[in-house]
Parts: sequence; structure tokens; C-alpha cells
Amino acid sequence: MTGSTDRRVRRTKSLLHRALIELMLERGYDRISVRDILHRADVGRSTFYAHFRDKDDLLLLSSTDYLRAAVTATGSGDTDATVPLAPVHTLFQMAAANPEVYQALLGRKSGALLLRTTREMVADILTEHLSELLDMDEAEFAATMTFLSWGIVGVLGAIADADPPIAPAEAYQRLEQLIEPGLSSRVRTG
Repeated sequence: MTGSTDRRVRRTKSLLHRALIELMLERGYDRISVRDILHRADVGRSTFYAHFRDKDDLLLLSSTDYLRAAVTATGSGDTDATVPLAPVHTLFQMAAANPEVYQALLGRKSGALLLRTTREMVADILTEHLSELLDMDEAEFAATMTFLSWGIVGVLGAIADADPPIAPAEAYQRLEQLIEPGLSSRVRTG
């Protein structure tokens, strides 16, 4: 029964995530209510609150899960000391492939909450990838993840919302040239 329950939970979360993203594209995040999401996803209120506190929680958790799955599917989430920023390449490709979603999250009309939430998503992905890879104490690691995630959010915006947009490969190459030497020098050995 656990397998079918897990499958139902994943399906429900996917429906809620999709409904939220569709509504964001149609009317903007601030103009969406939990009720709107429930109606679009055809999911009950109690089911929603069994998984999420509010729409902000839905945005953070479901988007992080979505990004994690995309990074895993491309293999760029594998811990590889030679490519500390591998998941970032996938994030940049996603921004280029879905500019309207990233414009809603990071564009000129997005608010502080969306920017902070997107930064948290990126930080979570980076933390998962780099936590065992880098030789830093906890405070330095946390500060590094904050710095990196804000920088990456800025580049994601330049990929999705700039005129003209920066190509993902070019953005990754620039980021890699600027940041990779510092990260590589902190990779754990043996």
C-alpha cells in the first residue's frame, strides 16, 4: 500500500505545483489564493494542508523538489569534485527553456518573497551537492551557500529576463571562471 500511497502523494503534489505555476503565469503570485490553487488542481483543502502550510510553502517545497528531480535526471547532481557547480548548469538550462516561469519568479514584476524563495531553492540544491564536497566549517559553508545562491539567482534572471538574454552555456562559463577556482581550492581531499 505504501507504493500506491507514495504515488498518490507525488501526483497530488505535482498537480498543486503545476496549478501554482500556471496561475503565476496568468495573474502573478500576489493575486493567487490557496483557494485558486485548489480549484485549478482539483484537490481538497484538507489534502493541501496535509502537505503545505500555505502557498509560500507550496512554492518553496514543490519547486525545490522539481529542481532536485531535474538536476538528478541530468546527472548533474552527482557529487563530483571536478565539477562543483554541475547542478547550476541544469538550472541555467531550465531558465532558458522556461523563461516565462523564471520571469514570474525573478523578473521586474516579481516581489521580494519570490526572490527569497527562489534563492532558498537554489541554496538547497547547492547545499545538497556541495555539503560533503567542500572543506569548510558550518558558518563558512552557510555564508558561501548564501553568496553563491544570490549570485546564481541574479544570473538566472539574466538568462530569463534580460534583453537580449544570456545563453545558458555562456552564463555557466562566466560563473565557472569566476567562482570555480575558489570552490575547487576548498574541495576535500582523500
